Amino acid sequence: MAVKPRKIIEAAVILLVTVLVLLALSSWTRHMESRRAVRDMTEALQGVLEEQGEKGLLSYAGADPDKLYYEYEGVPSYVGERAAWDYSARERRSMSVYASAAPSVVRIEAFSGLSRVGEGAGVVYTPDGYIITNRHVLGDGDAFTVRFYDGSSLEAVLIGADLISDVAVLKAEAEGLRPVTAGSADDTIVGEEVYAIGHPFGYGWTFSQGIITGKDRFVAAPEGPLMTGLLQTDAAINPGNSGGPLLASDGSMIGLVSSIYSPSGYDDGVAFALPAPAAFKAAEDIITTGTVRHGWLDIVAVELNPSIASYSSLPVSEGILVSMVIQGGEAAKGGLKGGTRNAQLGNNVVYLGGDIITSINGKDVRSAADYVHLLSSARAGETADIGIIRGTRELTVRTVLVEQTEENSRWLVR
Repeated sequence: MAVKPRKIIEAAVILLVTVLVLLALSSWTRHMESRRAVRDMTEALQGVLEEQGEKGLLSYAGADPDKLYYEYEGVPSYVGERAAWDYSARERRSMSVYASAAPSVVRIEAFSGLSRVGEGAGVVYTPDGYIITNRHVLGDGDAFTVRFYDGSSLEAVLIGADLISDVAVLKAEAEGLRPVTAGSADDTIVGEEVYAIGHPFGYGWTFSQGIITGKDRFVAAPEGPLMTGLLQTDAAINPGNSGGPLLASDGSMIGLVSSIYSPSGYDDGVAFALPAPAAFKAAEDIITTGTVRHGWLDIVAVELNPSIASYSSLPVSEGILVSMVIQGGEAAKGGLKGGTRNAQLGNNVVYLGGDIITSINGKDVRSAADYVHLLSSARAGETADIGIIRGTRELTVRTVLVEQTEENSRWLVR
């Protein structure tokens, strides 16, 4: 007897429903098993987190927490048990600057016989042991010890020193040192954050932070050399910081910490650094020739001001007045002329009526800072074009530059 179509349809429907039910049960079973596995895994991970912290959880996942680094180079993801992301962005940047630069900073001790006559900081210039520091850090020493960030120390010899820029270079027999990263002071902006690393009062590798408070500063010691183009900062600088780096927020060295202005002799918030390019240029000269021979004019020069200009009926109130020219010297041979009428200017007797220097090698000279910077950036023995006003005429004379010394640095009256 033939099966009725209705029976076939009913059987097919029952079979389909049975398959769908079985599939649903299977999916539900897998879902429940998956939820149970996720719950078990979550409970296990929560247990690891509670017992061993985030570092333990990372280790459980197969990562080495001590080899993970966060947003800034050199900042570990964990400091002890504290995660880097718990620190502010500013703190992490500071930590990164210190981590990247501190290994390039050294501590220098200078000795004469058994006596220590100088102490300060320095920076690694080359992997094979050339060290840059301040000349004044070395005092009258004739033996030098360089101590490194990793705790090691080496004896070093003096390659040479420059009185004018206050830069000295030592050489230790070493290999594989980490040189400081060179930066440029040209791009710095007043107000940007800077950092210093040094050894104030003997406390090694001390880190301080401040801002650039001024640029192109002119610093004249009571006697001797003049320094110009300096960076000014309020970062804490004390005895023992000299010769160390002033650092930008990327960890590069933008200045060599040189001096402080302080009635007390300690940090009063005004410190100066020689721009890094000038320090490196001086170091290269010292390494190559043993010295730096800054250019200078063998004249007695007076910085003009409105009072002098008015008193002498001068056509300009800015520039450098040639008071005296050294007889038989290079400036005299080049044609520069001094004054003839003497006058009292403060504690100095000057001579009026001489040439007025308005440019050196095509660059304007409006102040003593311009004059010192342009001359000391050149080298002794070079020929310079000196733009002058003589009476009512504008002239250019060409003269050979002499070497700037501690003595002739005093021939500039301000």
